[in-house]
Amino acid sequence: MQIAPNGMTVINGDQISIEDVKDRLEMLGYIASIEDDEHIAFELSNVINYVKNYCNITEVPSILNLRIIDRVCAYFLYYKKNSGSLEGFNYDAVIKQIKEGDTSITYAVGQGEDTPENRFDAFVRQLERGFDKWITPYRRLRW
Repeated sequence: MQIAPNGMTVINGDQISIEDVKDRLEMLGYIASIEDDEHIAFELSNVINYVKNYCNITEVPSILNLRIIDRVCAYFLYYKKNSGSLEGFNYDAVIKQIKEGDTSITYAVGQGEDTPENRFDAFVRQLERGFDKWITPYRRLRW
């Protein structure tokens, strides 16, 4: 990671900045803080290296920048959710049924697409959708 002359944090010489990812996260409803920068930088570097390795290229075409940013956001949000540090999202189980005689409560855990967690997971999967299809045309043969 290095700082470009224009003040942009650049990962592996590519022109995608941590600020680009933070802007996209904000559009998606998550306000990233300075404490998130290191993790965002790690995920950004990870995705860029994946693209370079998969395509056998040394520079990532700029047309892929938006897809890379979405993939980084997906990885970042999944990590935050699974580590329990994603704030502002409620994944409490939805009550499906309440029975008063001898008190019984049934939760709608993992039933259909109605739970907030299922909707969040589908949303994050949408960010990743079709990533390999976008990068495959830039793949080069290895000898």
